[in-house]
Amino acid sequence: MRSPELIKRLEALVCTGSPGLYRVITFFTVGHVYSLAELGHVASSMAIAQMAGYFTAIGWATLILVRLPAAANGHAAVDAFYALASMAAITTLAVTVGGIAVSLSNVFRFDVSAFLSLLWAWTAYQVARHYFVAHKRYRIAVMFDLALISGSCLSLWLCERWGVPSSFALAIALGAIAMAMFVAVGLPSAGVRLRAFDTKGLQFGLTNFLSGGVALVLVPAATLMCGASFAGTLSLLASVTAVGILLPRAISMAQLPELAKRRSAALSLDDTLRAMRRSIGWSNCAVLAINVALVVGVTIWQVRDRSEWATLIFVGIMLAVQCAVGMAGVVNSSVIMVFERSREAARINLQTSALFAALCGCSVLYGGTNGFVALLVASIVVAALRNAMTAYDIRAVVASYGLASRRGSDVATL
Repeated sequence: MRSPELIKRLEALVCTGSPGLYRVITFFTVGHVYSLAELGHVASSMAIAQMAGYFTAIGWATLILVRLPAAANGHAAVDAFYALASMAAITTLAVTVGGIAVSLSNVFRFDVSAFLSLLWAWTAYQVARHYFVAHKRYRIAVMFDLALISGSCLSLWLCERWGVPSSFALAIALGAIAMAMFVAVGLPSAGVRLRAFDTKGLQFGLTNFLSGGVALVLVPAATLMCGASFAGTLSLLASVTAVGILLPRAISMAQLPELAKRRSAALSLDDTLRAMRRSIGWSNCAVLAINVALVVGVTIWQVRDRSEWATLIFVGIMLAVQCAVGMAGVVNSSVIMVFERSREAARINLQTSALFAALCGCSVLYGGTNGFVALLVASIVVAALRNAMTAYDIRAVVASYGLASRRGSDVATL
């Protein structure tokens, strides 16, 4: 392999891993600068914001990854980016109104100010960051990520001394870096024009949530069922085991623009998809083993009460398994995104979401550690079921496309 290509792949891997590194470092910093209980509270608020962020940010970021590489030129790419960013802002505004309404109704108790500040900052950061990822400008994205990590640590240190909650400290750093990213992107050529609201962003947000975001439910659930201190320790384990999504997502992120280009040119996808499945399969097995070792090490290092070790290690291992099962379907999710099969994705997502919501409700009602373990089992079962349903649906899509691309190749040859 040539050196520039190897460097590019390493940059893609680092780019995918840096948000996970941000989560680990900032959570450890909150626990050190503030307290473990404060970590539980901010992790819960961050988890709720990131769950909503799958619909306000990640779904639109997926469309950015698919559509920007197919743009006619740089100006068209910037215009397409801002159209999608505007839809993300509209979605965030809608979630803001809904969040305030829920808070005022007292149906669900949460820190609405922390949630909203983290939601807007996280959405802006993710949307802007994916502009550079879509153009494979990984080095610039990593530089912004490193600035975010260092800025977050500084913000936490200063805000603790000024009596400002850690959630606002993180939001300040996220918002500042997001603004710098938008400045680097530049302005659209002729203003932002919205012809119609594209619901595919919401549908792909739900797809991504079910493949990699279900684990975010666990920290708020742990706060409710087991207390803030347990949730704080769980957030550390969840951050560490989230390394399980780095390699699969790096492979997917590196290949998604290429898949979009090949599909646009009516070229075969078979070799690319086969290589993705093989690479992700091996990486999942390797990372699962690494995660188990990390769970044991972090538990022994962070938890002084040895009587809690067995429970926390078991929970951590189940988190690692949940990550591995969720990432096993990332290739199928990539195919759905490239072909923009929003209707099929919506049907699968609605069915599996309803099942998970029912199982989650039963687990929360049961309560305690046993109820939380049942919730972990439910998340693994639902992820596996979604993978199976998605694989069955895309089989016909890929086969039909492969036949059409071969016919086009034959015509071109003639």
